[in-house]
Amino acid sequence: MSAVAVVVGRARSVSLVGIEAVPILVEAVQLNGLPSFQIVGLPDTAVNEARERLRAGFHAIGLTWPNRRLTVNLSPADVLKSGTSFDLSIAVAILGSMGFAVGHDAVVLGELGLDGSIRPVSGILPALLAAQNSGTRMAIVPRGNREEAMLVEGIEVIGAHHLAQVALLCGVPGLIVPGPQESTAEPLELPQSVPDLSEVCGQEEAVLALEIAAAGGHHMLMVGPPGVGKSMLARRVPGILPDLSTSEALEVAAIASLRGERISSLPVRPPFAAPHHTASSVAMVGGGSGIPRPGAITAAHRGVLFLDEYPEFAARAIQALRQPLEDGFIDLARSKANVRFPARFQLIAAANPCRCGHRLDPGGTCTCTSRDLRLYEVSLGGPVRDRIDIHITLRRPSKADLRRGGTFTSAALKAEVAEARERQARRFASLPYERNADVPGSWLRRNTQLTNATMSRFEEGIMRGYLSLRGYDRILRLAWSIADLAGHDGPSEDDVAMAFMISGRMEE
Repeated sequence: MSAVAVVVGRARSVSLVGIEAVPILVEAVQLNGLPSFQIVGLPDTAVNEARERLRAGFHAIGLTWPNRRLTVNLSPADVLKSGTSFDLSIAVAILGSMGFAVGHDAVVLGELGLDGSIRPVSGILPALLAAQNSGTRMAIVPRGNREEAMLVEGIEVIGAHHLAQVALLCGVPGLIVPGPQESTAEPLELPQSVPDLSEVCGQEEAVLALEIAAAGGHHMLMVGPPGVGKSMLARRVPGILPDLSTSEALEVAAIASLRGERISSLPVRPPFAAPHHTASSVAMVGGGSGIPRPGAITAAHRGVLFLDEYPEFAARAIQALRQPLEDGFIDLARSKANVRFPARFQLIAAANPCRCGHRLDPGGTCTCTSRDLRLYEVSLGGPVRDRIDIHITLRRPSKADLRRGGTFTSAALKAEVAEARERQARRFASLPYERNADVPGSWLRRNTQLTNATMSRFEEGIMRGYLSLRGYDRILRLAWSIADLAGHDGPSEDDVAMAFMISGRMEE
C-alpha cells in the first residue's frame, strides 16, 4: 500500500509558563474521515474554545471550513497551553494545511473574534523576548499590541487587525480586508502625578531614614499614629530611587504585560505596588489554577512593595514573603506547572503603634489594654520583621513644622542616592552584589574596619541580648549605606551610631 501524501500546516507560537516563555510549534493536518476538529497537545479550556472562534472567523472572511477530520497539534505536548493567544497561530496552521503558508518563520500571536477581528492579548512582551533569544526575526501580533511588540529590538512586527489580513499574507487570493474599527472615544490619559518629598512637612528623621533605605536597598518599617504621613512618605520612595536600566525596564514591562496591562513604552520609574491589607497569600505572591499568575510582590519587582496597616495582613500572607525577601524570587508549585517569578523588591511597611492607634499620639487617648498591647506587639514581630533593617517611629509634626513646610526635594535626594549607588557599584564591581542590602555578613565583617569603641558597643549589645549576630550584620549594612551617602570610604563611628539609631536596636 502506498503512503498517502498529506499537507501539514505549521505555525510558531509561544506558551508562557510564569514569566518564562516556551516556543510552541502548531501543526494542522486534514485527514479522510468524518468531519471533526480536535486540538491536542495539553490545551486548556480557553485553547479548546478556539475551535468555535476559528470556524466563525473563517466564515467571516469567506473561506470554506475544511469538511474533513482536522487535527491541530501543539508541540511540545507536555507543556500546558493556556490563554487565547494561540487562536491566530492555529488559524495560520490550518491555512497551511489548505496549501497557504506565511512564507516566513514568524511567531504568530493573537485572539480571534467571531467576526474575524484580531484582539489584543496579554504577555506579548515576554513572549517576543523569548522569541528574540531563539532567533526569531518576524512576529505577527494584534494591532493593539503592536507598540508593545516593537519594544523588542531585532524583530519585524506586523500588526494585524483582521484574519483576512493574515490570510492575504499566507497567499489566500481575493479577500477584502475590512478597515480597522477605531474607537470613537479618545483614550483617557490622566496626567501622571509625581509625588515629591517637598510636600512632606517635618519628619526630617523619617526622610533621612528613607534616603538611607533607598541608597542601600534596605527594607523599612514605619510606626506612628494615623495621619502622621507614613503612607505619604512611602509613596515618595520611587521618586528618589535610581531610574531603571534598559534591562530592568524590560523586566518590569514584561511583568506588567503578563498581568494584562497595555504597554506602549518602557518604564523609567521603579514600580510601586500597595496591596490592601485584606489581600490573600495568593494575591500577594501569585498563584491560581492552571499556570500560576504573578502576585503583588512580582508587580513590585525592581521597585517598592508598600504594606500599609502591616499588622492587619493575614499571617499566612506575611509569612509568604520570607523566601522572596531572602532570595529575590518566589517559587510556586502547582499540579500543572512549577513557576518561578522574580520578586526583587524593597519592602516599606507602615503600622500604627497600637490597635487603636493613639499610643504615641499626644492628641489622643490610647484605649488599649495591656493584653491588647502585648498581642499587637506580637503581630508586629516574627521572622519577616527580623528581615527589616530600618525601624523608625514617627510623631505628629509640630505647628512650626507645618508653617515651615517641606525641607527636602525628591530631586536632591535622588541625586544623592544615585551617587551612593555608584560608590556601591564600584565597590562590588568584581562581586555578585548590587546594593549594600545584598551583601552577606561574612563580607561585611571581613571588610569593615571598626574602632575599639564601636566594637565594644557591638559586643555589649550581643552580651546584653538586644543585638543578635544577624542584627550585627544588618547594622553594618546600614552603616555602609550611611557612609556611601556621606562620601566616606568606610563606616565611621558616627555612621555606626546612626545605623544603631535607625535600626531600632538601641541599648536599654
